[in-house]
Amino acid sequence: MRTAMFLIGEETMGIVPEYDTFGDLHAKVLLPEEYITVGASPTQLIDRTLKTQGTSFRGARDGANYILSRTHNTPVRIEGEETIILFPTTSPSREDCTWFALHHIDRYEAVEKGKTCVTLTNGHTVTLPVSRFSFHNQFQKALRFKYQLVERRDIRLLLIREPKKRYHLVKREGQRNFEDN
Repeated sequence: MRTAMFLIGEETMGIVPEYDTFGDLHAKVLLPEEYITVGASPTQLIDRTLKTQGTSFRGARDGANYILSRTHNTPVRIEGEETIILFPTTSPSREDCTWFALHHIDRYEAVEKGKTCVTLTNGHTVTLPVSRFSFHNQFQKALRFKYQLVERRDIRLLLIREPKKRYHLVKREGQRNFEDN
């Protein structure tokens, strides 16, 4: 099945690169019951989905780099009813980069030197030309990213409280700063 206007959602389990008969790169989106081919590369699909949320692939990566203290091959967050963390298996600039949704990974294991078999939550599997060690590092980075996002949200919730004293700030004409009135 091929579709042009697909957006990533909670049901998206993974995104693998696929070339058509003309050699053009497209995204094969892994869903619970099927997979579909989208007329955009994996990175373009992620970027298009993020732009519908008011950000971009670059912005999501910059934010993840900030939270994870500058790293490479960073995961990205996609908002929906639930937060989706997508993580790359290699550098996103490589055309063979595969992306997985963290919440859809059941387990992964080395199947031979330099290859990893990933089992998704629906029981389907994807075998990648990536070592288990490398895949594990990317998976752990995505877990750390998700944990830090949740922890930051919890800290913000603690900071939202009734102030001890009400204030009213006023910027008076000719003044540079607001003053408590």
